[in-house]
Amino acid sequence: MLKIVKAISLFFVLFFIISGISLFYGIKIDSFSFSNFTISKFYLKLDKKLILKTEKIVTNFKSSSEDNSLKGLYQKLSNLNILLKLFKEIDIKELKVNDSSISIHLDNSFLYLDNKFINIASDLKVEDHLIKMDIYSIYLKKEDLAFFGNIKVDLNEKIASFLGKYDYRDIKGEINAKFSKKYLDFYIDTANSIKSIGFLKEYFRLDSVAEEWMYDNVEGDIKLNYLYGKVDLKNYEPIINSIKGQAVIKNAKIRFNKAAKTVDTPTLTIDYENDKLSFNLENPIYNTSKIYGSNVYITDLTSMQKGTVFVDLKSDSILNSDVLEILKAYEINLPLIQTSGTLDSKLLLTIPYLALKEMHVDGEFKAINADFKLGNFDFFASTADVSLKDNDVYINNSYIKHKEMLSGNLKLKIDTKKEVAQGEIKIDELNIKNDNKEILFIKDKLSKIDIDFSDKTKIKLDDFKSDIEIKDDYLQIVVNDLNSLYDYSTLLKEIGLSKGDLTVDIYDENKIDFKVNAIGLNLPFKKENKKIENLTATGVLRNEAILIKTNDDSISIVLESNKTPIIKLKKVDLILSEGTGFEGKEYPTVNIELRGSKIELDKEHIFNALWANLYLNKKVVEFEGEGLDLDLPISKNGKIVTNLQIRGVYKDNLVELKSKDKGLSLKYDIPKEKIDLKLKGYDIVYNTNDEEKENIKTSYYVKGENSNIIINEKHIARATNYSFIFEKKHTRIDLNNGATSFFYEKDRNDNITLSATNMTDNFLNPLIGKNLIKGGYVNVLAKGKDTYISGNAYFNETKIVDLAILNNLIILVNTSPAIINPFLAIPSVVGMATNGGFNLNGYRITEGKVEFSYSFVDKFLNMNKLNTEGNGIDFDGYTTIDFKTSAVDAKLKMIFFKDYSKLVNYIPVINYILLGDEKRVDTEVTIYGTLEEPKYKTNFIEEGVSAPVNFLKRVFTTPIDLIKSIGSSNKEEEEATKSE
Repeated sequence: MLKIVKAISLFFVLFFIISGISLFYGIKIDSFSFSNFTISKFYLKLDKKLILKTEKIVTNFKSSSEDNSLKGLYQKLSNLNILLKLFKEIDIKELKVNDSSISIHLDNSFLYLDNKFINIASDLKVEDHLIKMDIYSIYLKKEDLAFFGNIKVDLNEKIASFLGKYDYRDIKGEINAKFSKKYLDFYIDTANSIKSIGFLKEYFRLDSVAEEWMYDNVEGDIKLNYLYGKVDLKNYEPIINSIKGQAVIKNAKIRFNKAAKTVDTPTLTIDYENDKLSFNLENPIYNTSKIYGSNVYITDLTSMQKGTVFVDLKSDSILNSDVLEILKAYEINLPLIQTSGTLDSKLLLTIPYLALKEMHVDGEFKAINADFKLGNFDFFASTADVSLKDNDVYINNSYIKHKEMLSGNLKLKIDTKKEVAQGEIKIDELNIKNDNKEILFIKDKLSKIDIDFSDKTKIKLDDFKSDIEIKDDYLQIVVNDLNSLYDYSTLLKEIGLSKGDLTVDIYDENKIDFKVNAIGLNLPFKKENKKIENLTATGVLRNEAILIKTNDDSISIVLESNKTPIIKLKKVDLILSEGTGFEGKEYPTVNIELRGSKIELDKEHIFNALWANLYLNKKVVEFEGEGLDLDLPISKNGKIVTNLQIRGVYKDNLVELKSKDKGLSLKYDIPKEKIDLKLKGYDIVYNTNDEEKENIKTSYYVKGENSNIIINEKHIARATNYSFIFEKKHTRIDLNNGATSFFYEKDRNDNITLSATNMTDNFLNPLIGKNLIKGGYVNVLAKGKDTYISGNAYFNETKIVDLAILNNLIILVNTSPAIINPFLAIPSVVGMATNGGFNLNGYRITEGKVEFSYSFVDKFLNMNKLNTEGNGIDFDGYTTIDFKTSAVDAKLKMIFFKDYSKLVNYIPVINYILLGDEKRVDTEVTIYGTLEEPKYKTNFIEEGVSAPVNFLKRVFTTPIDLIKSIGSSNKEEEEATKSE
């Protein structure tokens, strides 16, 4: 403005003398140029006051200095007063000074100025030292800001004031300002609501944190109620303590942190006073959680060094994901989340402007009857006090409960910066059970607890040597030493699991995986004849089913809800004997499937099973399966039965079983070592040597039907039915086979009784193990004691077909008549031909009796009296056989030529002359050697030489002998006639 005035004054001085006279008529100049000054279309006239009109004025006037102070402004306004006194009208279309152009129009009380920056239209009134302007508009073009109102300037007092309004980009309001010598007082408000005050950032620069809260963190319908204060005009800085302001935002959204969601509030009131900016929220809600009573305030708003943001959060909502999200935005990671209950929380965050200064956190959370989640671990807290102090979280006086399993007091300190926690838990009671069966029970136990949140949440319980890790999608529990829980677990005690480790992965209540390494087990299992003491197994829980399987797939366990557990053993033996924990106790209710396994009732009773299913229930074991290598004295079709499909029950040390084909029924009293066995179609196998064995404990009580008794593998006692008892020091066989009756008993006093009647070849031959007889019957009656027996054997119409010694002897006898006298051979041959007497297939005994004794120790048979009557030959004598050495010693009197003697016997006188006193032909035979190579000694040659002499001797004997001979012959004839 001063430049303009100087330019005009200079112009008038140059032209004053020349144009003085012409002013009254008006001076017009089309163009004029002088030095750095140019004018065009110039018109000047004096009509009381000067009238100046020009099209364009251009000057490159340079001022050495320009006073832009408030004092300089007042000086310029004083020059304006001079112009108004001199000029009636000034109209300059374009005044260009250097690079600036302006259009000026001044007409008495109206002022109009316009350039590229500003447009002013105002009524102007100057009264002595007072300048008054009634502003139509002051429009700042670049800022799109317009002012309307009144300006009053007192040039003497150096005071100016503005009372009016403003219009800025659809923002309207009142603005007042007062300039004094030292201060500027201002007041501003808004008449309408706006969406943001971010535009002020261009004019009022603050610290970046303060600017975020002033311009970026708040959204809504903003209305400035007032803003007033003072500015020190000396240094043009605001006087902070003088500034006060208030803004109200409707339907506001305020963002506490860039990493958090906005907080919704129906009304947000922002107050500024004493350099403190306060955000007061009405019923604020974060996401879905109420945080009523929360507010934010900034102290020392304009101080970079002291500026501090305070976020004061209050809530009676639960500690849910919303609250945790706010904390996480400030890098506070609480490991807990609340799902129900009540919570009273207070949290104050103190955040300095300067990043070098630490943020401080003070908070309190008080929960009552609340459900919490620690990862996937749910627990209930009747009370819980949680406090935050900077990076540390303190949990005190927290009584927690997890379902019906865990209750206790938790005390914990959490370092959120290091993401670790330490503390202790006082376990009032920990009780884990399944189907009312106690698995783990801990009472009144204090344990240290350490938690690491740095990666995955890890919880360490040193006193129980256990770790818990909360992974992305599952919870992992690791028990590093099962011995730490052994004293508290009935289950671990029952199965004898005190060493090893356990890992459990819990995805949810219907999906759990686990792995166990067990050491020093006392389970009823064996593998390869070694007791299983160590094993590694994995398991899964899916819905209501649990499957456990060892790594080698030899043992698996299936547990399903409302179903009996199943244990599957593959080539693993089951032990039900002492030392396995079963003795005197109830069995668990469980089904056991065996494949290629053994069942050990005790050390001496082991059963090999191709397959077997056992059903255990308290004191009862029901079973079915196919046994292998059975330790039963039975056979079928000549083969020992090793495989048998059976079904039975084991109860109170008593085994009862039946074969699938119903041919076998067995009851086994294990303590009494007593077996009751019923057989049908199966044979019993018996070894006489077992009678002498001291280690034989089992007693057998056998009843058979269509069953045989196989003795010492080679001897078979055939039977339609029998009763067989085999006890230590007592054996009894009572057998029937058609007409045959067989009885044998050795009692506890070693008394032996043997009675066999009507033994046929069909019975006797298999019994003695060779084809000895054919037809007829044999009866044996004998008694004895300990290792000695004696008795009688009776033969009736029995043919001996397989006795080499006898056959050889009879062949010798029947061929001897031709040696002695060819004439004597004729009736012998006739007798064999007509009566079917001796032949090479055997020797028929019409009637015979043997008195015998036998030593079982010496294996010595003594047939001290042997007497048989047969067709062709009779025997009378004794025989001994030593079965140890096979030695034979026999002396037999053989009566032969029975047909010849019988014929001559009917001829008186001749019979005596030819047969002698005994009326028969006989000889003695001595047998010696062995059973395999018998030797014979006979008197056939001697008797053959002496026969003629004896014949002549009997011819010349006394008549008395002849008469006796005749009488005897007649008597015998009469008896024979009578018998016929």
